Amino acid sequence: MAEVSEPKEQAADDAAPAEMASEAQVVAYLKAHPQLLTDHPQLLEMLEVAHSAGSAVSLIERQVELLRGKNARLEARLNRLIDTARDNETRAESVLRLARALIRAPSLANIVVGLRTSMRDDFDIDEVFVGLNAGAYKRHDIDGIVPIEPSGAIARVFDNFIRTRLIECGPISEERTKLLFPKAAQPVLSAAVVPLEKEKNLGMLVLGSRDAERFQPRQGKLFLEITAELVAAAVRARLT
Repeated sequence: MAEVSEPKEQAADDAAPAEMASEAQVVAYLKAHPQLLTDHPQLLEMLEVAHSAGSAVSLIERQVELLRGKNARLEARLNRLIDTARDNETRAESVLRLARALIRAPSLANIVVGLRTSMRDDFDIDEVFVGLNAGAYKRHDIDGIVPIEPSGAIARVFDNFIRTRLIECGPISEERTKLLFPKAAQPVLSAAVVPLEKEKNLGMLVLGSRDAERFQPRQGKLFLEITAELVAAAVRARLT
């Protein structure tokens, strides 16, 4: 009896699952034995990986390309970290100069002068306002320090801040600008409002900038808190 041969299409269909299973086994084996290509480097020269453009390159060339891309990303990240470290170092030195200026200031007037100079030269901040609770400070003869009366205009405009004692950063209204910085040479477009001695309610520190983007609602508050603590300590020492 003549042997009946299997149709070619059927044979191909039967071979497909076996081929797929074999491919899966190879992948699994390579995962389980990552040193295989190291032990058999000649394979690297034989394997090819197609580019998106359609051309083919050896696996080792593809690996070199990937490593170069990874190294470029790592280098960019390292540069960002270095830049951040430098910025932090510069800021720390500026805060130290501010602390020295405030500690050495012989009077309240000198505190304001030192604060303004530091903010302008080291932090690129254009305007400074120091408001003190009228119960602790009643003078009107020091430029830059203003007593805040409970029923006064400043207390009314900043009623929410006075109630919550939370730092506020962002755009500043024209009404607030005129109250705080009447002598400003250029319009103040953004500001940070920071409490002085939050628990004891000594007053408020306001830093203003002509740059509308200088102070943002979601920005970090650590620098503002440190500055306010330094100013409050210097002021309190001169009030007693």
